[in-house]
Amino acid sequence: MSPAQRHQRRDLIAGLHTLAAFLDSHSHVPVPRYGTVRVSVHTLYDTDATTETEAIAEVGRVAAQLGVTPTIQGGHHVACATFGAVCYEALHVTHAAMARIQALDSYRDAITLDEIEGV
Repeated sequence: MSPAQRHQRRDLIAGLHTLAAFLDSHSHVPVPRYGTVRVSVHTLYDTDATTETEAIAEVGRVAAQLGVTPTIQGGHHVACATFGAVCYEALHVTHAAMARIQALDSYRDAITLDEIEGV
């Protein structure tokens, strides 16, 4: 782990502790009622992985550390563990999955709601 990564890690952990202490001492500040709070690590960008193969392997490595089995669905590789209402996840979305999403999104401007609703 590089010195910069160690610093970022310490900052994240300190920030989480500070947030927890703040919420604990300010009971009138709302917190999410439904769902979980996510801490997401994108293995191609947030780790030393430089290739898609390494990023996918990193999801598996993190899954082993978390004691969970990674899931793979539609090109999304995810290792997730929950800690109460907090989810820590390591994920990688493959280039092929991103290309499918971008292809679908390319049609976004082809239809407008005004045309559908007759406005």
